[in-house]
Amino acid sequence: MAKIKQYLILSLFVLIVFMSFFRLGSLTLFDVDEAVFSEATKEMVLSGDWITPTYNGINRYDKPILFYWLMAVSYKVFGVNEFGARFPSALLGVMLCMAVYFFTKYVRDEKNASYAVVALCLSGLFLVYSHAAVTDMALTFFITLSLFSFYYSLRKDRFIYGFYLFSALAFLTKGLIGIVFPFGIAFVYLLSKEGLRGVKRMFSLKGLVLFCVISAPWYVAQTVINGQEFIRQFFLKHHFMRYTGVISGHRGPAYYYIPVLIAGLFPWITFLPSGVRRMFKEKDDLSLFALIWLGMIFFFFSFATTKLPNYVLPAVPAASILIASGMSDTNLPWRKYSNVCIAGMSLAAAIALAVFKKYLLKIHVYDTEWTLLAAAAMFSVAALSIYAAFAKKTYYAPLSCIIFVFLLVLSVKALPIVNRHLQGTLYKYSLYAGRMMRNDDRIIAYGLNNPSIVFYSGHKILNTKNNNELLPYIESGKGRIAIAKARDIEALTNLNFSLLESDGTYAMLERK
Repeated sequence: MAKIKQYLILSLFVLIVFMSFFRLGSLTLFDVDEAVFSEATKEMVLSGDWITPTYNGINRYDKPILFYWLMAVSYKVFGVNEFGARFPSALLGVMLCMAVYFFTKYVRDEKNASYAVVALCLSGLFLVYSHAAVTDMALTFFITLSLFSFYYSLRKDRFIYGFYLFSALAFLTKGLIGIVFPFGIAFVYLLSKEGLRGVKRMFSLKGLVLFCVISAPWYVAQTVINGQEFIRQFFLKHHFMRYTGVISGHRGPAYYYIPVLIAGLFPWITFLPSGVRRMFKEKDDLSLFALIWLGMIFFFFSFATTKLPNYVLPAVPAASILIASGMSDTNLPWRKYSNVCIAGMSLAAAIALAVFKKYLLKIHVYDTEWTLLAAAAMFSVAALSIYAAFAKKTYYAPLSCIIFVFLLVLSVKALPIVNRHLQGTLYKYSLYAGRMMRNDDRIIAYGLNNPSIVFYSGHKILNTKNNNELLPYIESGKGRIAIAKARDIEALTNLNFSLLESDGTYAMLERK
């Protein structure tokens, strides 16, 4: 029996590593976030300035420094490439899953720990953000370890230092969110359990000193070096304005994160209601903690004006713990409801994939056979779930295998198609421009915000929105090659540019 458990744990670990690293460097960088982080880190490594990140030679204050440092170290080891850019997220994805496993095993049992990790790593959200060169997996990892440390500290006081340590690292990863979530969730949990008297248990003078020692030096250095510009851009624009206003057009309705969680945690999300029910019925402390954790992040971002799918990622470990509780629920009616929901959602997905095949043909994508395999996987999930509902048994192992195959198909077939559709032409144009231009010349990015051009061309860009902004550069002899939307070809040809190539979406032009 002990050997069987060891094999199961080893198999789970292999699954986690595979899901995190499979085809990690196979796709070109996506605009905007992946490419801009990758380029800013490349400029950091080349310039030797490890305090102030720059993009296109201009100071970038969007995020704190820690993720840039992690990527820079990865570049040093693996080179400046897609794998090196994404390696920190993949590694932290593995570490996140292992942390969820050992924490849940310690507080509950091995079965719940296994369910929680399966729900986490066999999900669309994990697949995407463990393979993305953005801060979200790092933030999720540090917030998760901070909150796990806090929960441990209620049993053993010394873990309170882990709460402050990992909160500081979260603060260095994405700013004030690294403080708001760990401390806000801990506060609400203690308030619900012990009232105002219990809240003092989260405060530690030594912990606060530790927090400041870790996080303060970079913020102080930035303020000294860049002064009011840093404070205005970093705190006011990228914190408060992002929450109260729309940044880069990323607006969404109040229910925005409901479909994000349903799709991103499919099919495991169907067990969440059962996990919440058990929390109220059994008065389970861990489930209450996880529900507060999930609820605070969900509602915080639901009321924000700017919305993006990645914002809710720090809530996913909490959701996986609640899902595991629902998966281990022995209540037959609730288990049946979960399986019926999986069946309905899977059938809908199978139909959508069949329709999607026709759409791909309309946009001249002829590699569509994978949609049949994906649809077959969804149909298999539906059949298995209906059988499980009426057989009154659990079939989590075969369900996990089918979902694994489904995610594998998306990774091998669907994501490359999306990548080529969104980035293929820009990648080709950027490489061409990089070969044809002098080292000190710049590419004109006309009406575009695509940092991948900078990364792949190896040249800085001149951002222009119209001819009035472009004319001064032309008069000074700057910018021989322009990359633009196809709709702007006429505007550029009027300024003596000749068309080199266009795919109907993007165009590359050269000044005569």
